[in-house]
Amino acid sequence: MTELGIVDIREIIRAIKSIYNYDFGNYALTSFKQRLERLIIRNNLSNAESLIKKLRDEPDFFDIFLHEISVPSTEMFRDPSLWRWLREDLLPSAIEKCVGQYKIWLPHCVSGGELFTLMIVLSELNLMDKVSIFASSISDKSLEIIREGQYDLKKIEVSTENYIRANGTAAFMDYYKLDRYYAFRDPALIANVEFNKLNISFDNAPTNIKLILFRNNLIYYNPGMQDRILSVLNNSLSATGHLIIGIKERITGVSSGKEFEITNEAESVYKKRIIG
Repeated sequence: MTELGIVDIREIIRAIKSIYNYDFGNYALTSFKQRLERLIIRNNLSNAESLIKKLRDEPDFFDIFLHEISVPSTEMFRDPSLWRWLREDLLPSAIEKCVGQYKIWLPHCVSGGELFTLMIVLSELNLMDKVSIFASSISDKSLEIIREGQYDLKKIEVSTENYIRANGTAAFMDYYKLDRYYAFRDPALIANVEFNKLNISFDNAPTNIKLILFRNNLIYYNPGMQDRILSVLNNSLSATGHLIIGIKERITGVSSGKEFEITNEAESVYKKRIIG
């Protein structure tokens, strides 16, 4: 097992910033350290120096680095009570009241679990033609995997249980086909999704968004970066927009917290605060 020290991590961060102008200095150190160590093992590297050399000598490897350093969603329909609430309360009423397309943004897609979950809910509500979906990732490899619909077979059982608890109206197996090692989700679900690559500073965010799903991501940043990202997300939201973060996350202790008011504490749903 490769174990990185603080000096190693700082050298990796410094090298990436120098070579690619990506600054990982605002990531929460403990989690970032674990992901770096896992990446080194997965790519048959020996230490921080060998990782830095590969990043410097092989530009194409950087996108793989970005994919593998990201944290994928563990399962589909994670936290079923949230998806029940979206299905039965927020989405039908909010989309009905919306003038024009109801815009939804998923800023940090890695494996596509959250995206496909959302699209299944919208499909079962017959609302697909009334929404515009934007899905972003920091890695082209992540976007490629999502478009292929690839999904770990080991997650099918728990995802099926989640789907039932989320009051799904069909059979979960209808949404994927089985292969030897993977399940492949129905590509028709994401046919009209607009994908784009987002840098780690979130500088090219879409605007006039009605709903942002950014769950279980804030914990991977330090308070300064949390504040910056929340400010970007707030600017992306329309006046009546909602932001959903992880059920164990709260918008507290950052200056941008005053820009949101909580509307569903159990599910960590916030609404853009109207100032003045």
